[in-house]
Amino acid sequence: MKKNILFFVAGMFTMFVIILLIGTITQHDEDGFPGLTIFEEDGACVSSTKQIEIFQTLAHNIALAHTKKKLASSLEVDDLLILILEDENSHFYDEQKITIPSGKCAKQVGIYQYHTKNGDIKTVPAVEIK
Repeated sequence: MKKNILFFVAGMFTMFVIILLIGTITQHDEDGFPGLTIFEEDGACVSSTKQIEIFQTLAHNIALAHTKKKLASSLEVDDLLILILEDENSHFYDEQKITIPSGKCAKQVGIYQYHTKNGDIKTVPAVEIK
């Protein structure tokens, strides 16, 4: 009888350890931000434009933004929606305009998936200015 209880407890402990390992291995959220997946290596520049306008801030250093094109002396929205990431000391605000310095670009470092109000799933490039 004691032998059966010992096997049962050992089996429960083993299952608990296996479940923890599987959960740790399959976790996809980076830095605790749901929907964000960071690549192991940086990708290419996602846009040649040098203007970005923040559309909606999600955290003080993470925001959805539009790349901007300069047309006829005014800024017009480009087709590309991006998630822009900065370091912990940066703070974004809605409708902020960011000029990318020469020699740098919006380089893709991952992807961000989110649900729209209509229930659609959108995937946009996650970028850093590098």
